[in-house]
Amino acid sequence: MAEQRTIMIGPDEANQRLDRFLRKLLDDVSLSAIYKLVRTKQITVNNRKSKPDARLRPGDVVSFRQAAEDRHLKPKVREKTQRGLSKRRDFEVVFEDAHLIAVNKPAGLLVHAGDRGDDRDTLIDQVTAYLLEKPPEAGESMKEFVKPSPTFSPGLVHRLDRATSGLVLIGKTLPAMQELTRMIKKRNVRKTYVTLAIGGLPQREGTINVPIARQEGARGQRRKVKAGEGRTAVTHYRVLAQRGTYSLVELELVTGRTHQIRAHLAHVGAPVAGDDEYGDRDRNRHAADKLGLKRQFLHASRLEFTHPLSGQQLDLVAPLWPELKTALDAAGFKPDDLPPWLNAS
Repeated sequence: MAEQRTIMIGPDEANQRLDRFLRKLLDDVSLSAIYKLVRTKQITVNNRKSKPDARLRPGDVVSFRQAAEDRHLKPKVREKTQRGLSKRRDFEVVFEDAHLIAVNKPAGLLVHAGDRGDDRDTLIDQVTAYLLEKPPEAGESMKEFVKPSPTFSPGLVHRLDRATSGLVLIGKTLPAMQELTRMIKKRNVRKTYVTLAIGGLPQREGTINVPIARQEGARGQRRKVKAGEGRTAVTHYRVLAQRGTYSLVELELVTGRTHQIRAHLAHVGAPVAGDDEYGDRDRNRHAADKLGLKRQFLHASRLEFTHPLSGQQLDLVAPLWPELKTALDAAGFKPDDLPPWLNAS
């Protein structure tokens, strides 16, 4: 008889149906073949025949009695090692514990390959490699979570545009990722951005409450502001300082629509500096020449929320990247123009 292989169900795999668990684990085995393996007791739960729709519980032991399936029994996250883990570390770690990691993403880095399918060196690739390569003595090696969690990989809780820098939350365990996702959907995570806008805003402080709808453009579909149409989009703003034609602005996202800040600021006549899609190319060339700004000046600078598992109150701040500080200096802004919580970072 072939040697039996087992997997113990942990919190990342619990409360899902056996067939769905197996479908993710044995991703190149057909569903009908999986049903046959379960029906013929080649796959059992706690050494007993189980139904495909049975719910798995923490501590359950799924056993495989067919040697041909051994090659499938690898944590999915380790599949990345077959093509080589990312060697780049373009991000900075802002916070990390056993359940989640918050990183400061630079501009120009995709968060995941879904944005551009042929890009294999994304933020999630880099973070996964970082977690897998942490030394065991650090006490938080991702290997500890991957071994009992063969169908779960570190997952993004939210996204940033490729051209936007700043804080991104990533779940290291399924319960943390699920709860953080729920919290963001319920608007229980306060998200603050800092931008350099070209032009002045209507007031020193205010709210832009203008729906955002998808609009077909020359370069394909994009999100644009169309007053009175689309989905509700709300952005609070506060002008921190003005120098010439430039406004340094702090913004809080109430809703989280795609391109919301960029579209809203363009709508009120103060587009993000360096944003060619929603802004003015001539003014952006001026910003590039005079300020050295080669990217859009939009930075996800702060996240405030309650830790989904420990209950700890977290106030995470991502420092501005050097090119943004250089642009502010060139435009005549002073460090004290920044919010105290960001200036201190």
